[in-house]
Amino acid sequence: MSRSRTDNIRRTRTLTLASLSPMFIMAGLAWTETWRDTALLGLVGYAAVSLTFAGAIHWGRVLGRFDQSNQFPTQLFGVFAAFIGWAGLMLPRELALPMLSAGLMFLWGTEQMLFNEELPSWYSQLRTQLTAGAVLAMLIGWAAAMMPMF
Repeated sequence: MSRSRTDNIRRTRTLTLASLSPMFIMAGLAWTETWRDTALLGLVGYAAVSLTFAGAIHWGRVLGRFDQSNQFPTQLFGVFAAFIGWAGLMLPRELALPMLSAGLMFLWGTEQMLFNEELPSWYSQLRTQLTAGAVLAMLIGWAAAMMPMF
């Protein structure tokens, strides 16, 4: 493996895992009554954007392959992630966080089943870590969102 490829993969891992920090910060702040509303708004918004970004990766995969085969199913899959993210923005946070978590898990599971052989192994491993971290942060935030109900 070339040095620049190794460096690019390392930088991608670092940036991607660092991108989880806003989710965990917002999930933690959601446990304080003063910050709960703002933190949950930020967490839902960031989760929706993250889900859309993860779906858009599949659009990037097909851009150079328009002459090879029908790319519509992959494009539809990428757009579906954006629809889930948008719908999460429209729902109350008590419903949005579990739905966005399920959306990220759906996206990850579908990638594992349908696209795993097309994706580099380092990316699949990173997506697993990223999905697990994002879902954990959203579930922490969801638990905080549910606290006022009890």
